[in-house]
Amino acid sequence: MILKRFVVGKIGTNAYIIHDKRTLDAAAIDPGDNSKVLIDYINKNNLKLNDIILTHHHYDHIGAVNDLKKQYNSNISVHKKDLKGLKNPSINLSKQSDRKPISIDANKVLSNGSIIKIGNISLEVIHTPGHTKGGICLKSRHQNVIFTGDTLFNDGIGRLDLPGGSEEDMIITIKNIVSKWDDNIIIYPGHGNWDTMKNIRRRNEEYKYIINLC
Repeated sequence: MILKRFVVGKIGTNAYIIHDKRTLDAAAIDPGDNSKVLIDYINKNNLKLNDIILTHHHYDHIGAVNDLKKQYNSNISVHKKDLKGLKNPSINLSKQSDRKPISIDANKVLSNGSIIKIGNISLEVIHTPGHTKGGICLKSRHQNVIFTGDTLFNDGIGRLDLPGGSEEDMIITIKNIVSKWDDNIIIYPGHGNWDTMKNIRRRNEEYKYIINLC
């Protein structure tokens, strides 16, 4: 798996393009709001952007979706519990932002355990509510890599005070799912730098706070 990160937008959202080196099949994970830089990279590398995968519905992660869909006719995938938020600008917060309201129709509905194939790459969907009701992480089935969206950062967890956020859900997610990830797992979050679960257990104070509650 070839992975490229782009930091886009006013709040530094991570947009990822991943692709299979042999087949050039590609996917965009949370493509942020700068479609031009993503399109330039995709075209320069002759990639086939078959899929756009969203870890959740918030505006800073979805701004480039419609442009990419128009350019490549890609599938748009989101968890079933975030379908409404993806469509509704008030819920995805684009209506409250300084940009044009965003409304997106997904054509692929994800649930826990769904498998997304990008060439020879397999991503497993892990439902991790807390930041939103339909928040997901994406685990590479052949590498120790998990894309965590806004569930888990290298220095914290996702906000719980936005539409769909729930402290109760986040505690369950951390206790029953995230805490069981191996130390050598590398997380690629929705904001900030990648890190290992070993380091997160050692110094992520919000993660440690939730673990201590359990």
